[in-house]
Amino acid sequence: MRIDVKWRREGGVAIASVLGRIDNASADEFRSLVEEGLSTDDDFLFVDMEKVAFMSSAGLRACLILARKAGRGKFALCSLTQLNREVVAISGFDQLIPVHESQAAAMDAVGSS
Repeated sequence: MRIDVKWRREGGVAIASVLGRIDNASADEFRSLVEEGLSTDDDFLFVDMEKVAFMSSAGLRACLILARKAGRGKFALCSLTQLNREVVAISGFDQLIPVHESQAAAMDAVGSS
């Protein structure tokens, strides 16, 4: 399955909504698509994972690279499916970057920081 990224911006927040599977075959494409879609005007990057059917460790690695490029406190995942939420929690990845239940929760967190 191919990766697709749709963009929405709200204030200084870029929201990348991802569709597909992020695994060994697609992780680099996912990372590239997100990097290419960013603007210098973006203060925060949220990756909405609601329509990601599966994310492997290669997907986690791609997210970590994106988080490092965005800068500390400037990156978050949101709207993970139950399966992907478990992958993130079991790996301890949720200790490295913020994970929010929804786009609204991620926006609220930015507003309170």
